[in-house]
Amino acid sequence: KEIPFILLFLTPWVVYFLLREQLPALIASHYTVDEGKWVADRYASPLGLMAGLSLGAMFVYLVMSLPVVLKGGRPEMSAGMKQWLYYFKLVIIAFMLLLPTYSLLAAGHQLPDLSNANIANISMILLLVALNVFLYLLFSRVIGNMPKPVSEKYYKIIWVGTHVVTSAGPLLVILASKGIYAERLIPELITLFIAICGNLLYNARPNRFMGIRTPWTLRNEEVWRKTHHVSGIWCFAAGITGFIICIFAPESMLRFVLSAVLILISVVSVGYSYWLYRKIVVH
Repeated sequence: KEIPFILLFLTPWVVYFLLREQLPALIASHYTVDEGKWVADRYASPLGLMAGLSLGAMFVYLVMSLPVVLKGGRPEMSAGMKQWLYYFKLVIIAFMLLLPTYSLLAAGHQLPDLSNANIANISMILLLVALNVFLYLLFSRVIGNMPKPVSEKYYKIIWVGTHVVTSAGPLLVILASKGIYAERLIPELITLFIAICGNLLYNARPNRFMGIRTPWTLRNEEVWRKTHHVSGIWCFAAGITGFIICIFAPESMLRFVLSAVLILISVVSVGYSYWLYRKIVVH
């Protein structure tokens, strides 16, 4: 099962060593859309790009492997959940490592680079399709391997909302290449979705798929329930507040507003679950 990951980690390095004599000192590491055209706005050395993304992918691999190998008094993860966590990890790692591989091949003139708008838009369409297919399979099959954490109606609302939020990025990039810009839409969608999830997950039952899944909530049902009551209210309030701010804030501030909302929600939810666990279980 680890062979695909080994191959993924090796692939960009094999390409790098085969093409290193043909590669320029700097290659495009990030593209943006400017006046309807794809333009490289960040550059890095081939070795620096490879090392940075490889380390990032290794970190993601290790973090996503921990829930399967660690016990710590938590309920045993079902076989179905382990299987889908594996595939989810595989998709994320593939995305992180195949992108630099393509960049190296493009820089070495083996493939067209993303400054070609048609190639860039095709890549966004493929990404859009792949993400939605994966999300559909994940939501439809994971729920078959475990009790529903919320009512079927709420589950489907979260399911559809996840598709919408995930699809917004690639769609807006394609529209921007045609001169249609809607930079506020993504932070507005995300903050609104956070508010909706906070409301729908208020009474979520303990599970490993949805909700505030910290080690402390998974070990104690009372900690889970009280954490979700408090975090549900907090997520709804923070999401609505962030949504309103995103409507009126300057576009240059949108990323900071979204980051602040996500960090605050995470800190409050994780911190409260730990404090409650110490209060109820340890003491």
